[in-house]
Amino acid sequence: MNSTHWIIKYRLTIILLFSGITILSLLLFPKLKINSDLDSYMPKGTDNQQHLRKLDSIFGGSEMILLMFQTEEVLNSSTLKRVQSISEELSDLKGVGRCISAFDAQDISIEDGFMKMVPLLDEIPETEEEFKELKIKISTNKMASRFFDSDFSVASIIVIKESDISDKLLIEEIKSIIQKNPGSEKVLIGGQPFIRYAISGNIKKDIVYLLPIALVLMILVLFFAFREWKGVYLPFLIVIMSMILSFGVMALLGWQISLITILLPIMLIAIANDYGIHMMARYQELVQNNQQKPMVEICQQIYNDLKRPIIITALTTIGGVLGLLTHTMIPAAQLGVLTAIGIAFSLLLSIWFLPALLSYHKPISFNRLNKSSKKSTTNKWLNKFSYLVTNFPKRVIVVSGLIGILGFFGLFLLRVDTNIEGYFLGNSEVSQSIELINNKFGGAQYVSVLFKGDVLSPVFLNRIENYEKELLDDPAVGTVSSPITLIKELSKGFYTKNERGYNQIPATEDEVFQFIEIFTMGGNEEVVEQFIDYNYEYSRMLISLKDGSNSEGKRLLKKLQELMQNEPNLEFIAGTIFTKITLADMVVKGQIKSLILAIFVVFVILSIIFKTYKAGVLSALPLTLAILLLFGIMGFLGIAIDIATALLSSIMIGVGIDYTIHFLWRFKEEIALGNNYKKAANITLTTTGRGIIFNALSVIIGFLALTFSNFAPLRFFGALVVISIATCLLSALILVPSIVIIVKPKFLEKSK
Repeated sequence: MNSTHWIIKYRLTIILLFSGITILSLLLFPKLKINSDLDSYMPKGTDNQQHLRKLDSIFGGSEMILLMFQTEEVLNSSTLKRVQSISEELSDLKGVGRCISAFDAQDISIEDGFMKMVPLLDEIPETEEEFKELKIKISTNKMASRFFDSDFSVASIIVIKESDISDKLLIEEIKSIIQKNPGSEKVLIGGQPFIRYAISGNIKKDIVYLLPIALVLMILVLFFAFREWKGVYLPFLIVIMSMILSFGVMALLGWQISLITILLPIMLIAIANDYGIHMMARYQELVQNNQQKPMVEICQQIYNDLKRPIIITALTTIGGVLGLLTHTMIPAAQLGVLTAIGIAFSLLLSIWFLPALLSYHKPISFNRLNKSSKKSTTNKWLNKFSYLVTNFPKRVIVVSGLIGILGFFGLFLLRVDTNIEGYFLGNSEVSQSIELINNKFGGAQYVSVLFKGDVLSPVFLNRIENYEKELLDDPAVGTVSSPITLIKELSKGFYTKNERGYNQIPATEDEVFQFIEIFTMGGNEEVVEQFIDYNYEYSRMLISLKDGSNSEGKRLLKKLQELMQNEPNLEFIAGTIFTKITLADMVVKGQIKSLILAIFVVFVILSIIFKTYKAGVLSALPLTLAILLLFGIMGFLGIAIDIATALLSSIMIGVGIDYTIHFLWRFKEEIALGNNYKKAANITLTTTGRGIIFNALSVIIGFLALTFSNFAPLRFFGALVVISIATCLLSALILVPSIVIIVKPKFLEKSK
């Protein structure tokens, strides 16, 4: 008894077995978690991550959350009272290391030869004159002016987040406090913890909304393709079961849903139904050719006819997506593994589960099938393609070559950017807060420069002041904060305006020490500890960036390294922006490695299957054209390679090669039956070509759902996949047949 008979004989067992595996996978879903932390996408132990941990251990939590109160004029009683009330409640909140606002700023002066420290906002003014006086005080006090923008339309509160508290818990507590203290001001929250919180929320939204959109689109494509309910629900069922298994494996392995693994269900919706589509297309072809054939025999024949090409296409797709294993970016490698598992399961479901289930149904009425296919738009296009490749093959090759050359020049315009601030679209709360911080408060992304040694030495402090002046002239730098700001402000408590030393760095180290000790004894330890540690061993400079792009981050890092190359007290330079730069380098390396690996795997598999390297070369041509066109378009349109678009090449190769394989397999069969090259191409295009088009359409429509994502990279990813798969499709249906007709490769002439 052959394997086909075994499938039919034990069809109920097969159905129950795969259903049981799916149910067990579904039971693991409660273990799934979301991870929005970009730092965790990289392998642990990078220099920058170690530096950031050291900064946290010396100065406490370094991540800031900024609350911004926006109104026409913030220096009014109601706004200041609201800021004060919220600031006080935030200070008592679990997970808040420090909460700093204008109410923590000191008005420092000298009175009778002694330093006088009075809270700048000890009392909220009531009269217009008092507010004018306050405005002048703030403008001349650098420790206070950082809480207001230059035109006093925005006031801020700085919250230093402790590392052991979750973003979600803290942000939601902060939002609750804001709601409990209502006012007319528009309140925006910013900072890296809030961005991560927003990413986590958008991941959930994408899963909730994109998944149904993609499934509905897939159902519509399947109905358009087959016009019968079996052709819709069987491939649909395979997709759902494959998706459940992949997420079950994710939960089992303890992997988390990230910005990248959002792509998993969309990829499986787009890819996992491909094999079922070819099975159903062959089923309808057999019904049309012989309407009297029993369904059991049809199921046996579609298994016999398609098991080999489907297994080959599945292997090449798996090989393509496993190219993502070369990515150092952890979620990319995880996505490759999970997608490969889902595709492998969909393969088994397509060649075993689908025939077993289909055998219980009756074939579609021949008259109904014939009626639905008479005016098929698909058939009309396939006939046009057939006419084109059989009559003008040389022109097709020349035009394809010109398109490839044009795309090649676009490669030189490609850029890489993993700036997390660019992930948000339109007028969202996150986009508004990012814009406000960058425009009004110098940016929310910080670079820390750590110094070690005699950090109270006037010689050292003067060097720091020179660095500050140099950096403030840089267009990407928003603000520079260091002990200099504090020490110069403290000097106002020791000298009058007309005295030498006022608003200046002291001449001796003892004097600097005295400034800080007196200020600390006044209950201001937390202010000092932002910049100098308790033992006066370490000091740091904080630089905020108005432009957080990778190019500006790299440029600034180079500038800092050159500026401080002879600085004896320099310990290291660190910042979250350098994590993104490291990530960008990983993205580029991963893109190149995954591209090479995917092409190599596909080449080897096809060379083995067709027993000649020429098959691998021929199949690589449409992929090469698609790669050149895709990255050329990205270069010309200024679309950056980011953590999402970096996955394109492996996915495109894994999916796009399927169309060429199905064409070559059927073409070889037609040649074996005695047809010449042109006739074989015509028959292949008008029969198997139908399944190829439906296959590609399902992928394109599936990925189109990503254009509704809340993340800009995923929207671009969805649009670019459509372009790349469409290119692979047209190459398989036009370029490959044209090459085959011209070259007449011998490996296609061997007997069936």
